Amino acid sequence: MKKLLIVLAVMAGLAYQYVYHKPPFARAPVLADAGGNAMVLLATGPQCAEHCERIRDLLKQRGIPFEELAVVGEHNEAIPNKYDITVYPTTLIGQTSVRGDDMERIKSALAETYGKSALSRAERMAMDGHFDAQDRPRVVLYGTSWCAYCKDEREFLSAHGIPFEDIDVEASDAGALSYHALDGNGYPLTYVGYRRFVGANNEGILAAFAETSKTQQANVR
Repeated sequence: MKKLLIVLAVMAGLAYQYVYHKPPFARAPVLADAGGNAMVLLATGPQCAEHCERIRDLLKQRGIPFEELAVVGEHNEAIPNKYDITVYPTTLIGQTSVRGDDMERIKSALAETYGKSALSRAERMAMDGHFDAQDRPRVVLYGTSWCAYCKDEREFLSAHGIPFEDIDVEASDAGALSYHALDGNGYPLTYVGYRRFVGANNEGILAAFAETSKTQQANVR
Protein backbone atom coordinates (compact mmCIF):
# COMPACT_ATOMS: atom_id res chain seq x y z
CA MET A 1 0.00 0.00 0.00
CA LYS A 2 2.81 2.40 0.96
CA LYS A 3 4.61 1.58 -2.31
CA LEU A 4 1.45 2.30 -4.30
CA LEU A 5 1.01 5.68 -2.57
CA ILE A 6 4.60 6.61 -3.40
CA VAL A 7 4.09 5.70 -7.06
CA LEU A 8 0.88 7.73 -7.23
CA ALA A 9 2.57 10.73 -5.60
CA VAL A 10 5.41 10.61 -8.14
CA MET A 11 2.92 10.37 -11.01
CA ALA A 12 0.94 13.33 -9.64
CA GLY A 13 4.11 15.36 -9.32
CA LEU A 14 5.14 14.59 -12.89
CA ALA A 15 1.68 15.47 -14.16
CA TYR A 16 1.75 18.79 -12.31
CA GLN A 17 5.16 19.65 -13.73
CA TYR A 18 4.09 18.71 -17.24
CA VAL A 19 1.01 20.93 -17.11
CA TYR A 20 2.58 23.92 -15.43
CA HIS A 21 5.99 23.90 -17.10
CA LYS A 22 4.78 23.41 -20.66
CA PRO A 23 4.14 26.65 -22.58
CA PRO A 24 0.71 27.64 -21.12
CA PHE A 25 -0.60 29.54 -24.10
CA ALA A 26 -0.29 28.29 -27.67
CA ARG A 27 -1.92 28.56 -31.06
CA ALA A 28 -3.84 25.49 -32.23
CA PRO A 29 -6.01 24.47 -35.18
CA VAL A 30 -9.31 26.35 -35.11
CA LEU A 31 -11.90 24.59 -32.97
CA ALA A 32 -15.34 25.25 -34.48
CA ASP A 33 -18.77 23.68 -34.79
CA ALA A 34 -20.45 22.61 -38.03
CA GLY A 35 -21.58 26.19 -38.61
CA GLY A 36 -18.07 27.56 -38.34
CA ASN A 37 -18.66 29.14 -34.92
CA ALA A 38 -15.75 29.04 -32.47
CA MET A 39 -16.09 26.46 -29.72
CA VAL A 40 -14.66 25.99 -26.23
CA LEU A 41 -13.50 22.60 -25.01
CA LEU A 42 -12.32 21.87 -21.46
CA ALA A 43 -10.09 18.81 -21.11
CA THR A 44 -10.39 17.24 -17.64
CA GLY A 45 -9.12 14.35 -15.57
CA PRO A 46 -9.70 12.68 -12.18
CA GLN A 47 -7.37 14.99 -10.19
CA CYS A 48 -8.58 18.24 -11.78
CA ALA A 49 -10.74 19.24 -8.80
CA GLU A 50 -10.74 23.00 -8.10
CA HIS A 51 -8.55 23.74 -11.13
CA CYS A 52 -11.26 22.63 -13.54
CA GLU A 53 -14.02 24.02 -11.33
CA ARG A 54 -12.57 27.53 -11.59
CA ILE A 55 -12.60 27.30 -15.37
CA ARG A 56 -16.15 25.93 -15.43
CA ASP A 57 -17.36 28.75 -13.18
CA LEU A 58 -15.72 31.39 -15.36
CA LEU A 59 -17.23 30.02 -18.57
CA LYS A 60 -20.67 29.81 -16.98
CA GLN A 61 -20.42 33.35 -15.55
CA ARG A 62 -19.44 34.70 -18.97
CA GLY A 63 -22.23 32.82 -20.72
CA ILE A 64 -19.79 30.86 -22.90
CA PRO A 65 -21.09 27.44 -24.03
CA PHE A 66 -18.49 24.71 -23.68
CA GLU A 67 -17.97 20.98 -23.84
CA GLU A 68 -15.92 18.77 -21.55
CA LEU A 69 -13.62 15.96 -22.56
CA ALA A 70 -11.95 13.48 -20.18
CA VAL A 71 -8.39 12.87 -21.38
CA VAL A 72 -7.31 10.69 -18.42
CA GLY A 73 -9.32 7.92 -16.78
CA GLU A 74 -9.92 7.13 -13.12
CA HIS A 75 -6.79 4.97 -12.97
CA ASN A 76 -4.59 7.59 -14.67
CA GLU A 77 -4.80 5.84 -18.02
CA ALA A 78 -4.69 8.12 -21.06
CA ILE A 79 -7.89 8.33 -23.07
CA PRO A 80 -7.15 8.87 -26.78
CA ASN A 81 -8.92 11.85 -28.34
CA LYS A 82 -8.94 13.54 -31.73
CA TYR A 83 -7.37 16.71 -30.31
CA ASP A 84 -4.24 14.86 -29.06
CA ILE A 85 -4.65 16.41 -25.59
CA THR A 86 -2.80 14.44 -22.93
CA VAL A 87 -2.69 16.87 -19.99
CA TYR A 88 -5.36 18.63 -17.97
CA PRO A 89 -6.77 21.07 -17.46
CA THR A 90 -6.37 22.29 -21.02
CA THR A 91 -8.86 24.74 -22.49
CA LEU A 92 -9.26 24.98 -26.26
CA ILE A 93 -10.82 28.31 -27.22
CA GLY A 94 -11.22 28.84 -30.95
CA GLN A 95 -7.62 28.52 -32.12
CA THR A 96 -5.99 29.03 -28.74
CA SER A 97 -4.91 26.32 -26.33
CA VAL A 98 -4.37 27.31 -22.68
CA ARG A 99 -2.76 24.73 -20.39
CA GLY A 100 -3.33 24.92 -16.66
CA ASP A 101 -5.81 27.22 -14.90
CA ASP A 102 -4.33 30.63 -15.65
CA MET A 103 -7.65 32.47 -15.55
CA GLU A 104 -6.31 35.70 -17.02
CA ARG A 105 -4.91 33.95 -20.08
CA ILE A 106 -8.24 32.17 -20.49
CA LYS A 107 -10.09 35.50 -20.27
CA SER A 108 -7.78 36.97 -22.90
CA ALA A 109 -8.34 34.02 -25.21
CA LEU A 110 -12.12 34.31 -24.75
CA ALA A 111 -11.99 38.02 -25.60
CA GLU A 112 -9.81 37.38 -28.64
CA THR A 113 -12.29 34.77 -29.85
CA TYR A 114 -15.65 36.28 -28.86
CA GLY A 115 -14.88 39.99 -28.48
CA LYS A 116 -15.84 42.32 -25.65
CA SER A 117 -19.03 40.36 -24.88
CA ALA A 118 -16.79 37.82 -23.11
CA LEU A 119 -15.44 40.48 -20.72
CA SER A 120 -16.74 41.94 -17.49
CA ARG A 121 -17.71 45.63 -17.46
CA ALA A 122 -14.46 46.62 -15.71
CA GLU A 123 -12.38 44.55 -18.13
CA ARG A 124 -14.14 46.12 -21.13
CA MET A 125 -13.41 49.61 -19.84
CA ALA A 126 -9.74 48.73 -19.32
CA MET A 127 -9.33 47.03 -22.68
CA ASP A 128 -11.01 49.79 -24.67
CA GLY A 129 -7.64 51.52 -24.48
CA HIS A 130 -5.98 48.49 -26.11
CA PHE A 131 -7.50 49.44 -29.49
CA ASP A 132 -7.23 52.57 -31.59
CA ALA A 133 -10.06 54.62 -33.13
CA GLN A 134 -10.29 52.12 -36.01
CA ASP A 135 -10.47 49.19 -33.55
CA ARG A 136 -6.98 48.01 -34.45
CA PRO A 137 -4.96 46.34 -31.64
CA ARG A 138 -2.41 48.46 -29.80
CA VAL A 139 0.52 47.47 -27.61
CA VAL A 140 -0.01 48.65 -24.03
CA LEU A 141 2.65 48.24 -21.34
CA TYR A 142 1.65 48.52 -17.67
CA GLY A 143 4.75 49.05 -15.56
CA THR A 144 6.62 51.33 -13.17
CA SER A 145 9.59 53.69 -13.36
CA TRP A 146 11.78 51.42 -11.20
CA CYS A 147 11.05 48.07 -12.90
CA ALA A 148 14.20 46.85 -14.71
CA TYR A 149 12.24 44.40 -16.87
CA CYS A 150 9.92 47.24 -17.89
CA LYS A 151 12.94 49.28 -18.96
CA ASP A 152 14.28 46.37 -21.00
CA GLU A 153 10.91 45.87 -22.69
CA ARG A 154 10.57 49.56 -23.53
CA GLU A 155 13.99 49.49 -25.15
CA PHE A 156 13.16 46.30 -27.05
CA LEU A 157 9.88 47.69 -28.42
CA SER A 158 11.51 50.97 -29.40
CA ALA A 159 14.41 49.18 -31.08
CA HIS A 160 11.96 47.16 -33.18
CA GLY A 161 9.92 50.20 -34.15
CA ILE A 162 6.80 49.00 -32.33
CA PRO A 163 4.59 51.86 -31.12
CA PHE A 164 3.26 51.30 -27.61
CA GLU A 165 1.50 53.08 -24.77
CA ASP A 166 3.64 53.17 -21.66
CA ILE A 167 1.45 53.32 -18.54
CA ASP A 168 3.14 53.93 -15.19
CA VAL A 169 0.57 52.49 -12.80
CA GLU A 170 2.10 54.41 -9.88
CA ALA A 171 1.81 57.75 -11.67
CA SER A 172 -1.61 57.32 -13.32
CA ASP A 173 -4.84 56.72 -11.38
CA ALA A 174 -6.62 55.62 -14.56
CA GLY A 175 -3.73 53.31 -15.40
CA ALA A 176 -3.79 51.80 -11.91
CA LEU A 177 -7.55 51.18 -12.21
CA SER A 178 -7.08 49.41 -15.56
CA TYR A 179 -4.17 47.37 -14.20
CA HIS A 180 -6.20 46.16 -11.23
CA ALA A 181 -9.30 45.53 -13.37
CA LEU A 182 -7.10 43.18 -15.41
CA ASP A 183 -5.84 41.45 -12.24
CA GLY A 184 -2.29 42.62 -12.72
CA ASN A 185 0.10 41.05 -10.23
CA GLY A 186 3.55 41.81 -11.62
CA TYR A 187 5.51 44.03 -13.99
CA PRO A 188 5.57 44.47 -16.84
CA LEU A 189 2.06 43.47 -17.84
CA THR A 190 1.71 43.90 -21.58
CA TYR A 191 -1.25 43.56 -23.91
CA VAL A 192 -1.37 43.36 -27.67
CA GLY A 193 -5.06 44.05 -28.15
CA TYR A 194 -6.68 41.35 -26.05
CA ARG A 195 -3.58 39.17 -25.86
CA ARG A 196 -1.85 39.19 -22.48
CA PHE A 197 1.84 38.81 -21.60
CA VAL A 198 3.12 38.76 -18.01
CA GLY A 199 6.75 39.53 -17.30
CA ALA A 200 9.59 39.56 -19.81
CA ASN A 201 8.33 38.00 -23.04
CA ASN A 202 9.72 40.20 -25.79
CA GLU A 203 9.68 37.56 -28.51
CA GLY A 204 6.08 36.61 -27.72
CA ILE A 205 5.00 40.26 -27.88
CA LEU A 206 6.86 40.73 -31.17
CA ALA A 207 5.14 37.67 -32.67
CA ALA A 208 1.72 38.78 -31.41
CA PHE A 209 2.21 42.27 -32.83
CA ALA A 210 3.13 40.83 -36.23
CA GLU A 211 0.19 38.41 -36.18
CA THR A 212 -2.49 40.86 -35.03
CA SER A 213 -1.25 43.48 -37.47
CA LYS A 214 -2.02 41.06 -40.29
CA THR A 215 -5.22 39.46 -38.98
CA GLN A 216 -6.76 42.54 -37.33
CA GLN A 217 -7.74 40.99 -34.04
CA ALA A 218 -10.31 43.73 -33.64
CA ASN A 219 -12.70 42.10 -36.10
CA VAL A 220 -14.42 40.45 -33.12
CA ARG A 221 -14.82 43.72 -31.22
